[in-house]
Amino acid sequence: MIDFKMTKEGLILLVRDYESLEEVLEQLGVRISQMSGFFAKGDKIMLMIENSEKHAPDMPKIVAAIRNSGLEISQILVGSAVGENVNVSGRMKMVEEGDTKSGTKVVKKNLRSGQALVHPGDVIVVGNVHAGAEIMAGGSIAVFGHVKGILRAGLNEGEQAIIAVLSMQPTLIQIAGHILREVGSYDEPVVAYVKDNRVVIDKVKDVKFG
Repeated sequence: MIDFKMTKEGLILLVRDYESLEEVLEQLGVRISQMSGFFAKGDKIMLMIENSEKHAPDMPKIVAAIRNSGLEISQILVGSAVGENVNVSGRMKMVEEGDTKSGTKVVKKNLRSGQALVHPGDVIVVGNVHAGAEIMAGGSIAVFGHVKGILRAGLNEGEQAIIAVLSMQPTLIQIAGHILREVGSYDEPVVAYVKDNRVVIDKVKDVKFG
């Protein structure tokens, strides 16, 4: 289920298609521990998860487990492996920014096409999220800018998470297990949240907090 593949571009940690996230996390710890003599703390590897769209909600937990083992992820690859051959059909460069003391990740720049921001907690972006960029957050997401990419929130926290954006025309929005593909366009601040088992988007001025 968990393999390391050496390619001309570098080392890829391959997570084959799976049914149990718990089993994946357990095997990750075992395989990285077995390779401990090969790695130094902070070494960067590439990550490929087969059937990545299906397993996108698990990404923050998988990335967090790898980081907790002392490794960093440089890129998330899209593709598959047949035997010893790794077929890469797409790639997203991981956005590297430090966390605050509360564990919230704050990014003060635009996320461009081909960039991915993955974090197990809350995410704040001060900038725009361009088409082709993606945020995967275990908690809530706040973007002080315009969004055209993909936003996935509540992947750890669940339906209590929200997405707050100044303006957006996103490709897709997800909160926990609820996905909204036809979002529409909003040119003023909005909040997306789960209500009655679906993602609802309201203008900030219409939302009653508390």
